Amino acid sequence: MKTEKGGKSPDGRITALYVRVSTGYQIDKDSLPFQKKELKNYCVHVLHISPDEIEIFEDAGKSGKNTDRPAFQRMMKKVKAGKVARVLVYKIDRISRNLVDFSLMYDDFKANRTTFISLNEQFDTSSAIGEAVLKIILVFAELERKLTSERVTGVMIGRAQDGKWNGARMPFGWKWNADTESPEHDPDEAEQARTLYRVYSETRSTAKVRDFCYDNDIQTKRGGKWTTTTILNFLKNPMNKGDYRYNYRGSARGTKKPEDEVVYIPAVFPPLVDPELWELVNAIIKENGAKSQTSLNPHKKKHTHVFAGVLRCADCGAGFQVSRLDKPRLNGFVPSLYICTSRRTYRACEAPGASDVVIGAFVFNFVANLVAVSSARREYADAGIDETEKRLLQGDAFSDVLQMDAVSLRQIFDALRGISRGSSSFIPAPLEKKRDDNAAMIEKKRSEAAKIERALERLKKAYLFDDQVMNEREYITTRARLEEDLTRLNNEIADKEESAFETVSELSFVTSASEFLLSYQIQSGDPVVYSDFAPLVGNETLRGFVQKIIDRIEIKQARVSAIVFQNGLDARFIYS
Repeated sequence: MKTEKGGKSPDGRITALYVRVSTGYQIDKDSLPFQKKELKNYCVHVLHISPDEIEIFEDAGKSGKNTDRPAFQRMMKKVKAGKVARVLVYKIDRISRNLVDFSLMYDDFKANRTTFISLNEQFDTSSAIGEAVLKIILVFAELERKLTSERVTGVMIGRAQDGKWNGARMPFGWKWNADTESPEHDPDEAEQARTLYRVYSETRSTAKVRDFCYDNDIQTKRGGKWTTTTILNFLKNPMNKGDYRYNYRGSARGTKKPEDEVVYIPAVFPPLVDPELWELVNAIIKENGAKSQTSLNPHKKKHTHVFAGVLRCADCGAGFQVSRLDKPRLNGFVPSLYICTSRRTYRACEAPGASDVVIGAFVFNFVANLVAVSSARREYADAGIDETEKRLLQGDAFSDVLQMDAVSLRQIFDALRGISRGSSSFIPAPLEKKRDDNAAMIEKKRSEAAKIERALERLKKAYLFDDQVMNEREYITTRARLEEDLTRLNNEIADKEESAFETVSELSFVTSASEFLLSYQIQSGDPVVYSDFAPLVGNETLRGFVQKIIDRIEIKQARVSAIVFQNGLDARFIYS
């Protein structure tokens, strides 16, 4: 890249100095100040760049094996914005030790006419030979990293094969003995650990073992709460019967490795539990796992739970999950039972469970009442808010409801009055804001597209009339990038405009609800008997309808406390 005398870029772009160290030791040894000093001296005395045109990007204690570094990401944003003339590093592995990452980064450099300079290797990419040397050095830098990783892995596996511990955290029931440099039983946890095996062998349930832990104040190794997953992992750990297993997974929660890569040595440690008890417990775990696999039970048809995924606990905010199926009714209707996830998993919530019988009757009758009110909207708008509330709460399903929340009732009533004045849609205030936000986003993207179009024009003129600015290759690369950005923006604008049209045309979920109910001969004014309605319609159809019009249903004391619809309408209920 050509520069004016004194090293200043003709377009006023900055020179970025990137420095990095990967460990605290290097930081303490002033590696960062040393890198910065050398790079500044090179800029001033070799490139003749003014200090006020230099910006330093510093990552302390960050590895170079990937690009997940805050200062590096800030620098690359400026590169992509065309604000960086050159990037200087003290050594190439300071910026990247991964060939793929560097290739992507260097593509961005070239596309934005950014020169890359490394002091230690004495090259810069403004020349062809410098670019070639750069790629060769990077290949060997990555090779060195991989060889180092392989050597470390080999040493660790060798230690494991000799029965030596490789420094992982001690599991529950164990502690580290610094004198013997090996694990030993933790006197505070060992008996509790054995008890968990005995409880599982008797109950055959991780959920009951978890509940036992809560009832007896047994915490995990790090003072946390047991879950069915942590219980299962603890019970399956072969270390508890004295065996050593190493290199089992790629990471703590990663995928399992092939058996031929796993190091497994029996009888390395003193057994924490009787090996026979361990084998019995794990046989039960395997048996339970086989029973739970639906592929092994092809005769069982999967049950569709109508309200799964939309229920929320009003007490703690967690979702409700399916706990089990209730007893079938005489007409074949099988209700689903739901429980707060926080209660089931952590026992951190006291909310009782809820049933399709209650939720379904409440939700579908409220929707039916809302349809009836909307159909006679002028009548109810004239009659007033109290009459509207009475009609919305008509039916046995609302016998325990004292009243609707004043704010949510007002929202519904105002929407009805808006319809009666000639509005074509049921539009609550939150949705109007959503439409405004969507329009603002479209306008913003149009402005960005216009800027790119102007940039393309300026780029073309610069290339045609000033051969000092860029060569043909740089022009083609930059033009392609800008055209790609312009196409992406135009596609996003089209998507937003289509989304805006769909939002306006589907705001009135009341219309969809009315058509749905009428298609199953549910007339306005007639109560919906959910236990009869559900078998008639089918759970899959009901679930699809619920997902279409409802965002979430909040549950408190096994009853519906709020229904939040997809269009922003929020109906809340106060019980006596």
